[in-house]
Parts: sequence; structure tokens; C-alpha cells
Amino acid sequence: MATFSQKLRQEINKDMRLFIGIEIQKLKSEFTETTDFLAAEQKDLREEIQARREMVETLQTENSRLQKDVKSLEERLIAAEKLSRSKNIEMQAVPERKNEDLLRMFKKLCEAINLPLVDAEVHACRRILSAAARFNKASKNDPLSTKHLGTPDTHQRIYVVEHLSPDCKQLYAAARRTARESGIADVWVKHGRVYTRKDEKSGAVLIKNMDTLKTL
Repeated sequence: MATFSQKLRQEINKDMRLFIGIEIQKLKSEFTETTDFLAAEQKDLREEIQARREMVETLQTENSRLQKDVKSLEERLIAAEKLSRSKNIEMQAVPERKNEDLLRMFKKLCEAINLPLVDAEVHACRRILSAAARFNKASKNDPLSTKHLGTPDTHQRIYVVEHLSPDCKQLYAAARRTARESGIADVWVKHGRVYTRKDEKSGAVLIKNMDTLKTL
């Protein structure tokens, strides 16, 4: 027959097993809740990452479309600039005379090539300042600058060029900067195109775009 101490020990063991079982069940429940929470967090995080990825892809697609639109507009603008100059013609090497009538000389040219022309078809007739190029060539040590404009307190190089489109102006300015940095002797514009020459013995190089400047 079990003694009192044995019964007490059995009761204690029973209570301990019951307590441990309850605590283990609590731990399992808490662990399940934690893993469920983490799984939900991961799911939300994955969904957010996917949403951000889709947003980036959308923005990249939109950016690509906008770049194409900008490129198209630039091409149309350049075409419009060229078209606005398409009716311009240039007569070269015509001796300059005092009180000359440029319109009359142009009409004489048209008569010589059997091309009838009336005054209303001519919007303007003027000389291009080719004398500026001759001056700079003859005065390499003292080319055209602000002092020649009557401002002796400043000395900055000035340029006389053709009426250029905006893209050609930008390319011409970049070519002059490259020339200064690379020791290129000449940079000039002719018929809306930019040219460079390393020295007097070198041939002319046509600058088609900004990428061409990188090869100089």
C-alpha cells in the first residue's frame, strides 16, 4: 500500500506533467502565430516588391516612349530649321563694289541661266561677311576680338559665321571648345556644316555630331 509520500510524489509528477503539457501547447500556439505573422509579412513584402517592380517597368516604358517623342520632335525641329533655309542660295567670289545693287546682280545671274525672276520672289538679298575670314587668316596673331568693336578695355575673341540652326550653333560651340583643348588650328562653318583642321597641312574634317568630336 502506497505511503503518503509516494502519493504526494505521484500527485506532484501528475501536476508537473499537466503544467509542462500546457506550457508546451502555449509555446506551440505562440510559435504558430509567430510563423503565421512572419509568413504574412513576407507575403506583403513580396507583393510590395512586385508592385514596385511593375512601377519601375512602367516608368521605364514611359521614359522610353518620351525619349522617342523628344527625338521625333528634335528631328522635326531640325527639318523645319533646314526647310526655313532651303530657299536661301549663296553666290560666292563676287567682287564687292561701293553702292552695289545686289538684287540687280542676282537678277542678272538669273537672266544668264535663263531663269525668269520677279522682284516679289526675292525676300532679301545681302552679302555674307566673308571678309571676316580673310581678316583672321591674314591676322593670325590678332584675330577679330572685342577690341575691334571699339571696346579696348576688353579682349575676347569674336566670330562671324553663317546664320545657323540651333543644333548647328551648339555643335559649332562644342567644336571650338574641343579645338582649344586639343590644339586644333581651325574651326569653321560652311553651308551649315562644321569643319575642323588640325593644321594648315591637314585636310578638313566634317563634324557630323557630338560623337565625331570625341574622335578628334
